[in-house]
Amino acid sequence: MTQRTLTLIAGLAVFVTASATIQARQDAPLSAATRQKLMASLSKGAAYLHQQQKPNGTFDPHPGLTSMAAAALLRQPGARDKELATVGKSLDYLKTLAKPDGGIYEKMIPHYITAVAVQALVAGGRAADKPTIEKARKYLADHLLDEGEGIQKSDKFYGGMGYGGTSDGGIADIISLEYGLRAMKEADLPANDPAWQKAIQFLQRTQNFKETNDQPNAGNDGGFIYYPGYSQVEGTTTSYGSGTYAGLLSYSWSNLQKNDRRVVAAFKWIGEHYTLDENPGIGQKAVYYYYMVFAKALQAMGEPIITDSKGVKHNWREELAAKLMSLQGADGSWVNDKNPAEMQGNKTLVTSFTMMAIEAILQ
Repeated sequence: MTQRTLTLIAGLAVFVTASATIQARQDAPLSAATRQKLMASLSKGAAYLHQQQKPNGTFDPHPGLTSMAAAALLRQPGARDKELATVGKSLDYLKTLAKPDGGIYEKMIPHYITAVAVQALVAGGRAADKPTIEKARKYLADHLLDEGEGIQKSDKFYGGMGYGGTSDGGIADIISLEYGLRAMKEADLPANDPAWQKAIQFLQRTQNFKETNDQPNAGNDGGFIYYPGYSQVEGTTTSYGSGTYAGLLSYSWSNLQKNDRRVVAAFKWIGEHYTLDENPGIGQKAVYYYYMVFAKALQAMGEPIITDSKGVKHNWREELAAKLMSLQGADGSWVNDKNPAEMQGNKTLVTSFTMMAIEAILQ
């Protein structure tokens, strides 16, 4: 091999490497500068939450909020071992709420509390917590609505999960179910467990997609509502933002892939309603929950770019990062000061939601 040939090969190798680097930069979902700023923002949020922790490990009298705060702190990139020094007390507190049947709660909303407690315990990664996690995982799978609760497959609530009764007449909803499915997924419920298919039955009936929704009032835009026949857009069955992202995220937990027609339909709605200014359909209501499921759903589905209805491509990670950092308070917290409904006036909850959204952006 001549010197000229070796030089050409070396030059080609440099060209290929440089081209690959340029392409990687073009495809990179998050710049190094934004990542650095987000980590600083996350640290400020964590410092705020730590200031709220009580000597017994709780962050709030509501055990669900303690679970959310603990999970948010433990899931910071590379921070688990350090966080366990203090958040370990929170996990110990949650374990004291465990019931013989596997549920983890005090008295109210047992499914929701169990689900978020499982997420916190899984995030802690402590071997001693595995038996509690496994019992709670079974509890959640067993409490999806089915024949055991007198709910037949033809019932619109079949396969769903609720907080334990709602004021609007529903017994299951997309938000409660998403929390339950997330916990079961993180706690390693096998992919062949019947619970997933039961959940998909409810999810299909909550999605405005006539190809798979057998309900008479189903729309066909691909978005989701709160539960079959009822939307948070009052008096309608209109799809809305947080419901749709919770539905998409639930499909991800239930092992559906991006090319599944139900997922494709949901992405169509997302492209047509892409915004970070509000929770589409319901304005500022639950907007921080919207940011969390927005980030977690797109991260879980591996979608770095969303093309909107005008054909504009959005790097959602960069855009959401900028939005969330602009909303952070001087004390490191976040709060919904425009609409405190859905407990969004609670800084501990909203800061936990936002930290989880940032953690999804960083993944």
